[in-house]
Amino acid sequence: MNIKTGYHSIYSKTYFNGIADAKKHAFDFAQFDLGVPAYFLNELTTENLLEIKKYAADNAVEITFHSPGDNTSLFSDYPLIRQGILDEFKLMLEKANIIGARHMTFHTGVYSKFKKSGEKTKPFYAEHYETVLYENLKTLIKSSGDVLVCVENDSLDDIARRVIRRLINENEKIYLTLDTAKMYISNKKINEEDFAFYQKYSDRIREIHIHDKNGTFGSHQNVGEGYVDFSLFKPFFNENTYMNFEVRPVECAKQSKDKLFEILNL
Repeated sequence: MNIKTGYHSIYSKTYFNGIADAKKHAFDFAQFDLGVPAYFLNELTTENLLEIKKYAADNAVEITFHSPGDNTSLFSDYPLIRQGILDEFKLMLEKANIIGARHMTFHTGVYSKFKKSGEKTKPFYAEHYETVLYENLKTLIKSSGDVLVCVENDSLDDIARRVIRRLINENEKIYLTLDTAKMYISNKKINEEDFAFYQKYSDRIREIHIHDKNGTFGSHQNVGEGYVDFSLFKPFFNENTYMNFEVRPVECAKQSKDKLFEILNL
């Protein structure tokens, strides 16, 4: 089985450094996180992007992207803020196409629940937020060109799953990123709804985030230093699912790759 592996580039100072680090540590691709200021695409010209593309090709390293996810949301509904987020994401996808990126992973984000006293949290204005997410994802898909739009299991809920399911049923170009550690609610407890969802739509998975999780340091730990049972995810590994080792720095990503291959006999 030909599995492509890569790492989540955060600390490399430039795109060229990140690509060189991928080659040095025998990774097939580097995933650049667009939440890192050093990787902002806004000021990069077409010439700049083509230089990066050529450098990556010369070093036999593919490029993928992770969109900003911590301070943006595809549930954002304030008109001007919503438009700003979509304009930024569309620009990222446009430049990702020029640079030749294979895919870009997105978080859906979160939205206000407006919880009532005496009740467990449940969505208020659920239909409104479902429409917003649906329309925003449709906009990204229409702007994606040759870049695959992948949605990660980060804070997914019934609304997000319904929207993704609807887009899949409409045969839209929507794909999935499976994050192994984020499948865990707590030690040894899997998010059964998310896991079942990803099993059902396993043919849509294009990226898998590999990192461990423990009670001391949380997630993004070296493989083998937490409670993630990676054998649960082995059935998802195939030539379509790029394995992104989200362990930092890059030296730890390489150690985690070697450890995972040892554990699962890959």
